[in-house]
Amino acid sequence: MPDQGLNQPGVLVTRPAQQADKLSQLIEQAGFRVHRLPLIEIAQPLDENAARQGLATLDAVDIVIFISANAVRQCYLYIGKALPQNIRVACVGQATARQFQDQFGRAADLVPQSGYNSEALLALPELQAVSDKKILIIKGEGGRDLLARTLADRGAEVSYANLYRRIIPTEASQQLSDLSRQDEVDVLILTSGEAIENLVSLSDSHSQKFLSQKTWLVIHPRLAEIVKQQACYKDILISDGPGDEQILQCLIQWAGQ
Repeated sequence: MPDQGLNQPGVLVTRPAQQADKLSQLIEQAGFRVHRLPLIEIAQPLDENAARQGLATLDAVDIVIFISANAVRQCYLYIGKALPQNIRVACVGQATARQFQDQFGRAADLVPQSGYNSEALLALPELQAVSDKKILIIKGEGGRDLLARTLADRGAEVSYANLYRRIIPTEASQQLSDLSRQDEVDVLILTSGEAIENLVSLSDSHSQKFLSQKTWLVIHPRLAEIVKQQACYKDILISDGPGDEQILQCLIQWAGQ
């Protein structure tokens, strides 16, 4: 664990503003200095009528899949707790399942015990034989289509409700410029491919040099490959999972070396 004081390592948390508090608090309690640079902002979908129409099919589906904690939050904003009790609920990972239980007051039915992506969800035995099942995927605009394609190949009737979009916060460019000049960050935490791409797109020559001298901490080997392809870096750390505690443990191990 790092020593307290001015020599504390600086850690940059890049999660959306409304999702960064818990992780930031844990990191500060462990003796690091926290800086924040939200690289994604959750905004309303461009076509809200289409979003509502997607949710209008809820009464007729067999399984609803939440692709992220944001999908859970946005669904709750649209329908409150009016989720039909007979629907089986699948969540892409443990964090999404916790958010679902917090918002809707019931446990998800299908959650991968390890892994937190489409591949882990598709490996569940309950999603193998889905012929003629009606499945609604609740997600944001864009993203991979592996889940829908695979379920359709298995015979399911798949539909979407795109309830939000991810945009770059307007102040992010100036914040990155300020951080580059201050140069008080040692580790960057990136938890999605989109966050990595946004950070790279915001970088000018000065901030590119700043980023190239830092350690990047990501939550999946796939994200490490994105960093290697798109950015310059000093080193890459990969946590054991996406959870706040797993990210913190990775930081503590790095600081102890």
